[in-house]
Amino acid sequence: MDQEDHICKSCAYFRQHYVKLGWSYREIKFGHCVHPRLKIREASAKACAHYKQREHTSSAAT
Repeated sequence: MDQEDHICKSCAYFRQHYVKLGWSYREIKFGHCVHPRLKIREASAKACAHYKQREHTSSAAT
């Protein structure tokens, strides 16, 4: 994946925001970046120079 293809949502420093609807939570298009300081970002925005690929972990316990 080229750097120009990187988006905030796939960055390790991005934290997704959610809204509560009834008994569940829904992802919204915004979140925030925690590196090097707190910044509001759209999930689909092009990543900045601090981009670090998010590590995908398995949620299944062994």
